[in-house]
Amino acid sequence: MKRFVGDDEGRVKELVTVEVKWERNEKGQFIPREQPGTEKTRPAQLVLLAMGFLGPEQALLKDLKIETDARSNIKADFEKYTTSIKGVFAAGDCRRGQSLVVWAINEGRGAARECDRNLMGSTDLP
Repeated sequence: MKRFVGDDEGRVKELVTVEVKWERNEKGQFIPREQPGTEKTRPAQLVLLAMGFLGPEQALLKDLKIETDARSNIKADFEKYTTSIKGVFAAGDCRRGQSLVVWAINEGRGAARECDRNLMGSTDLP
């Protein structure tokens, strides 16, 4: 997927795609390189995105001055979910990195419990 094309009312009408080949750059990292002559325009009315997790949005974390760990995830206390900013909590993939959805659900519940405790002084949430 290279870009979306919209109509006059801002609705998607086409997708422009191009084939890529994953190659190593000068630093040894894999990067996508467009393959010449493979660009196609396809009609579309609805687009659903399924994207791999590349970590939390770093620009937002830098703007908020939230501390991150060595893997660029939000640094938050285990089972407390508290970040370096008072009253800001983090759970799931943004805290632990890419993981199973069951971990994200479990951490979401835990973070909700700690938010409740922070706001109310105590919690009845499991």
